[in-house]
Amino acid sequence: MSKIRFRYRMYFTKRDAARFIGHLDLQSLFQKAFKRAGLPIAYSEGFNPHQLLSFAAPLPLGTSGDNEILEVFTLEQMPPDAVINRLNPQLPAGISVLRVCEISSTGKGAAALAQAATYRITFVRDNQFALALEDAVKNTMSSTIIEIEKKTKKGLAMTDIRPDILKLETNCDADKTYLMATLSTGSTRNLKPDVLVAHLFDIMGVNTDSCQIFYERTAMLLNEETP
Repeated sequence: MSKIRFRYRMYFTKRDAARFIGHLDLQSLFQKAFKRAGLPIAYSEGFNPHQLLSFAAPLPLGTSGDNEILEVFTLEQMPPDAVINRLNPQLPAGISVLRVCEISSTGKGAAALAQAATYRITFVRDNQFALALEDAVKNTMSSTIIEIEKKTKKGLAMTDIRPDILKLETNCDADKTYLMATLSTGSTRNLKPDVLVAHLFDIMGVNTDSCQIFYERTAMLLNEETP
């Protein structure tokens, strides 16, 4: 491994058409952007050296991200503003680095520290839908166990997702209903927002294809930030 002296945490957006960029393509996109920006990124050693970077948690395809987290090791110390100014012009529309901070080069990174995430889920439906969703949320939050068939590393299995639902709130305007959700996200426990929506729609007796749904991950919460 290259001699590592510094590690930086970057917060970035992934919006609009960029939300359809897959995780592996996103990783390649940043690798190329770092090269074009001329940033002194550290590389692994061996026959196939690669840049030492990692994301806190993959964003589900089609979901927007307002504060995604990327960490990268460098061989030189860099002013955060300089990193942003050099890197953003190399990134496509919809992806923009918002802030950069230097963190300890030792210890756990964001990928290991990520424990939860907040989501804003938008439904384009009428007020009757909003009332039904509110009832489904109350039903969910009052439940002690919610077992669903979920894909795991060992295949499909009945899984209790109630511990992964940390907070749910609803509100609405003239033609949209919003669900604000805080869900477990990370290597230990993880609940995707579309799985939550499928559960709520099952309670409501509604098909997920019956309305437009937009998913946004508004923040990644690391262990010290988890409510």
